[in-house]
Amino acid sequence: MMSIRIRLLFSALLLAIALCPTQQLHAECDGANKYVIPNFKSNWYKAMEYCHYLGLRLVTVVNLDAQMAIVKAIESTDKGNGTTFWTGGNDLGDDENYHWYSTGTRITWFNWNDNPNDRYSQRQGNCVQLILKTDSNEWRWNTAECRHNKYFICERVGNV
Repeated sequence: MMSIRIRLLFSALLLAIALCPTQQLHAECDGANKYVIPNFKSNWYKAMEYCHYLGLRLVTVVNLDAQMAIVKAIESTDKGNGTTFWTGGNDLGDDENYHWYSTGTRITWFNWNDNPNDRYSQRQGNCVQLILKTDSNEWRWNTAECRHNKYFICERVGNV
């Protein structure tokens, strides 16, 4: 019985080391952070699945303050420059009526990128992404096809 416990403890330790081999991944491993930004890209569906696997959800951006906190988390990683991130928003169930997947609530605050000269300005899919506009250094929203691989942001719900 003792050897099974030791093996389980050793396996858990190896898993923790595999998930967090460097300080660079501290955001994913630190239970105190509200936002978790995994160190790999995924399509929107797998991103949603992975967040759920961790007991989290794909991020919801309910207002400008929330977006600023998310941007701060992104900028604390090595992925903040010219990268796009999946959020939990989509219009998969009701075309052009966007909802947060994890809560089912309709999105009421938007931060769309509507600059017609920007390559990200046209909505080209059903899943909402957060993008950095390099010309103005602003984080805005757009859509992309859900099957594309992008980084993503999970969030802890409740007391953090």
